[in-house]
Amino acid sequence: MEKGYSQDYLAEVLEVSQKTYSNMENNKSSISIDALKKIAEEYKINLIELLSDDKVNAQNNSLRESSSLQVGIIINHLTEELLNQMKERIEELKKTISEKNKLIELLENKLNN
Repeated sequence: MEKGYSQDYLAEVLEVSQKTYSNMENNKSSISIDALKKIAEEYKINLIELLSDDKVNAQNNSLRESSSLQVGIIINHLTEELLNQMKERIEELKKTISEKNKLIELLENKLNN
């Protein structure tokens, strides 16, 4: 809605009928990883962003309602690409935490001196 995309438009992007897209949006059918990739490309976000931050909640063998995309997803097996993206993101977060911990330590030392 925020982007002004109609169901017809997104159905065209996904190369499915409007009814099929409507069923995906209303948790009546599942959506493939390939379709998720197309959605991520259309919204100009990476797949991990699409699957995180309450945009879409995905869990094995269950359907969840999304607050912004309203897409029901069943993911039985995460692709190698998605797993690699997740591993990279975890490493980035570890680095960020480490840098913040060093900054906190530095500030604490300055306060104590």
